[in-house]
Parts: sequence; C-alpha cells; structure tokens
Amino acid sequence: MTPAKAIEHLIACGMTEAAIGSSVGAGQSTINRIRHGQMQPNWTLGQKLVEAARRKRIKQCGRDRAA
Repeated sequence: MTPAKAIEHLIACGMTEAAIGSSVGAGQSTINRIRHGQMQPNWTLGQKLVEAARRKRIKQCGRDRAA
C-alpha cells in the first residue's frame, strides 16, 4: 500500500485529512499534497500512514481484513 492509498483508505473509513495528519504528526495540507500526488512523504511519515491504514482496516473498516 502506498501512502496516498493509505490516505484514501483512511478517508473512506470516515477520517478527515486533519484527523489523519494529527494521528501521524503532519499537517492537513501535507496530507492533502500527498493524497493528490503533489509530494512524496519521507520514509517515516509514509510508514506511519500505511500503519494507520492497516490498523484502521483491522479495527473499523473491516471490509477486507487481509492486512
């Protein structure tokens, strides 16, 4: 899963860009730029986004539990 796809997944689960940013230590504008392909996150932020999406998939969205 790419960081941009992780953001899309989190949004599909009901999170806002601001909430996603807050959960990974980034601003809403950074999340928006990553989401729309205007920037690539550094490795640490990318990993945090992917891990947040995996946790959300298992705990809440549950549509596809294969993590």
